[in-house]
Amino acid sequence: MNITKWLLVIIILAGTIFGLYNYKASLQQAANEQAANMPEMAATVTAVKVANMSYQKNIQVSGEVQAFKFLMLNNELAGEITHLNATSGQIVNKGQVLLELDHRDEDARLMAAEATLTLNQQTLNRNIKLHKNRGISEEQVDQARAAVQIAKAEISAITTAIDKKTLTAPFTAKIGIHSLEIGQYLDKNSQVLELVGVNDFTWIDFNLPQLYQELGLSSTVKISPINQDAVFEAKIIAIDPQLSRLSRHLKYRVQLPSETLALKPNTLVSVIVPIANETTLAVVPDLAIKRDALGNYVFVLETDEEGNYRAKQVPVELGERHGEQVMILSGVTAGQLVANKGAFKLFPGMKVYLADEAASDVNEEKTQAVVSEAIAQE
Repeated sequence: MNITKWLLVIIILAGTIFGLYNYKASLQQAANEQAANMPEMAATVTAVKVANMSYQKNIQVSGEVQAFKFLMLNNELAGEITHLNATSGQIVNKGQVLLELDHRDEDARLMAAEATLTLNQQTLNRNIKLHKNRGISEEQVDQARAAVQIAKAEISAITTAIDKKTLTAPFTAKIGIHSLEIGQYLDKNSQVLELVGVNDFTWIDFNLPQLYQELGLSSTVKISPINQDAVFEAKIIAIDPQLSRLSRHLKYRVQLPSETLALKPNTLVSVIVPIANETTLAVVPDLAIKRDALGNYVFVLETDEEGNYRAKQVPVELGERHGEQVMILSGVTAGQLVANKGAFKLFPGMKVYLADEAASDVNEEKTQAVVSEAIAQE
């Protein structure tokens, strides 16, 4: 009797389990049929082709405009200013008289010395004639000749003193601002006038740390005046033979025509200096790059057997940024099609439609780029 009851319970349980299993299988089949009838997930994005960009790494340092010639004119002798031909800011020519000090005493001494020379010369001439006739001794002729030489030396000394009290421009220059006036007395060795040479080119000096490769003569750098957008090319004309002992920097000098860039001496400018060889890198828009905890990557769009675009996730190594474009050091090559706007919606293998039924190509030609990295210079 007990066996019959147990068999009945087992049969009921088995039937229940079998019924539940059949019900679950029917639900799964219905779900699969419904999923098969639903369209595949897809996204619409714009796309660009990876382009190449010519790139050279640079740094930006400070440079200083140097005067072609600079001189602080001093007076060797003391005296009162009697003539002044040096207006502040005026351009003067080489040899032009700028300033004269009172030399009336020297003028008077010069007249006396010239008269003495004339007298001594006449005495010498007479003594020479008398010596020929044996009227006087040779010693007297020598004394007369010596007197002539002494008189000439005296004239030369006085003339030199007059010249020292007459200051002239040693080169074509512009005169600095001063407060000299006629009648003003100057002690000896006073700083009188500041002269800044005028020429048809501009010199700019700058320094580079020793950790960067040394530039060669005739290498080209770019000069940008501070607070201006203009950039000018200049060639290196001189390199210091040794590093600075204090900063371990190497000094360079570049030159460019004044008609291109005319700046006053000691003006600060920005100098853009190449520190690496030029190379060619792939470049994509910043919108095409996805960034997360796993790294940086783009979605390359490839066609499947049916001709549909599929998203392929490709890791990339990023380089410098240039405007809205980012340089790619590795991961993609020029010509590959990558998702741009809307790339954040994609996942690997996803079907992709292109906006406007076509890719939005970027310029495939090589472009020139200059990226500057500023460093602090003392």
